[in-house]
Amino acid sequence: MDFITGATGIVGREVLAQLLLSGKSIKALRRKGSDVESIMDFLAKRGLKPSEKELCWVEGDVTDLQSLEDAIRDCDTVFHIAAVVSFHASDDDLMMEVNVGGTANVVNTMLDLGITDLIYVSSVAALGYTSKEPITEDTIFEDGPLTTSYARSKNKSELEVWRGQEEGLNVAMVNPSIIVGPGDFTKSSGELFSQVYKGLPFYPTGSNGFVPVYDVARACILLAQTSIRGQRFLLNAENRSYKDFLSTIAVALGVKAPGRPVQDWMAGVVWRGFWIIEKLTGKKALATKESLKMAQLPTEYDGSQIRKALLQKGVEWNYTSVNEAISSTSKVYLSEKAGS
Repeated sequence: MDFITGATGIVGREVLAQLLLSGKSIKALRRKGSDVESIMDFLAKRGLKPSEKELCWVEGDVTDLQSLEDAIRDCDTVFHIAAVVSFHASDDDLMMEVNVGGTANVVNTMLDLGITDLIYVSSVAALGYTSKEPITEDTIFEDGPLTTSYARSKNKSELEVWRGQEEGLNVAMVNPSIIVGPGDFTKSSGELFSQVYKGLPFYPTGSNGFVPVYDVARACILLAQTSIRGQRFLLNAENRSYKDFLSTIAVALGVKAPGRPVQDWMAGVVWRGFWIIEKLTGKKALATKESLKMAQLPTEYDGSQIRKALLQKGVEWNYTSVNEAISSTSKVYLSEKAGS
């Protein structure tokens, strides 16, 4: 039986669906109050109606050692996906608690129970940054003025995972770039779809890497199946400018594309405007000082290493088109808008 943390998130639910489609039985961790119903609806739309034997939801939290131990017991492979993604200072302590402390708890619980197989979903944020060449798995992380608290938390989380490997775990890690897929359209990349639909006037002048959620989940499962361990893999399907990415979303949604670039001199005005709106409404801003500065930079990633590793195992790897992911995600967004 496989075990998943973060099963209600954008990546977790896709891993859940693909594991069920492959015939696996799964224990999925859920926090008290988690929206399991929407996940079951998501699975039903994929033609999946798992029995309690095929999918067992267990209540707990990665920050609660006892609940974690009770949940993981008797499982074989752990897919640790749960994390807090935020660029807001108010979430700094929570990210350290969940991302770092929660990962340490997963590692320690696995070691205590003698469960050794761990697939961990990290982020490109945990890698180093350079604008001189494409970023790879070997780009060394260095803290600096542009380093976000989220990046620090994911880097420290990775240290816990590698510590677990030194103590006996068999580890495979993936570092996805910006993940594109249906999920919560008020968070992370999903919010870009809702903001473009509402009318987003500006676009950042930088570029970034993008990867469909389907590929992130598929990579996790293939790594588990092929027993590739002791490595991490940067997952990136395409490098795109934000202008191109947001314009493609706009076309898919049938709305006007953002038409004005955020010039460097404007960036301070923009993030301060978002900050004021956040303070007045209590709703997390789309961009912060840190995230907007990063979005102005040219960033490229090389996601080819997983292709080489899987080919050695006789498995061919090709990324899904980002345009295809944008199209399918836009259809889900429009469907949810129509039904709301």
